[in-house]
Amino acid sequence: MSEFRDFLELSYSELEDLNLAAKEQRKKRVAPDVLQEERLKYLTDERRIKAVTVLFSDLEGRLHMLDYDKKFLVKSYDNLTFDGSSIRGFTAQRESDLRLGIDWGAFYWAPADVFGPGKVLVFGEVIDKNGATYSATRVSGCCDSSTATSTRKASTSQLASGAPGMRKGTAGSRPAATARR
Repeated sequence: MSEFRDFLELSYSELEDLNLAAKEQRKKRVAPDVLQEERLKYLTDERRIKAVTVLFSDLEGRLHMLDYDKKFLVKSYDNLTFDGSSIRGFTAQRESDLRLGIDWGAFYWAPADVFGPGKVLVFGEVIDKNGATYSATRVSGCCDSSTATSTRKASTSQLASGAPGMRKGTAGSRPAATARR
């Protein structure tokens, strides 16, 4: 087998062992900086990994996946940017530069027969250019900074009914008493 085709492919029992060990670290609440250092070292040392799939959800709960070249991710993990305007609900195109913060505790080894050989998975969270976690109260056009605090205390239905990109018929577009069953 050529060096270019030597991708990581673990058996299901190996996957289980690695993922259970990672779960144990989460249960023991291992410090995030320790997990980050350990995962970065693993990615650097494991030559058979070619890509890292970063998963995150949008404001409506849809799961998104972005594949990054492993070497690029290792060098740029603290500055992974993407165009937020291409994902419904995040931000207007004029302010579309968002970043992904990596949650090193949510690092998983995935089956090669499902995700492809040479990949691992890690979850991320969307952060804005100031480093703050992107929240539903900051949906573009929803509210300005003077109402953000009061909107956060309001019910989700009030936010959802006026948020751009929300479909008619979603939670909050009609009173609970008349909601479809």
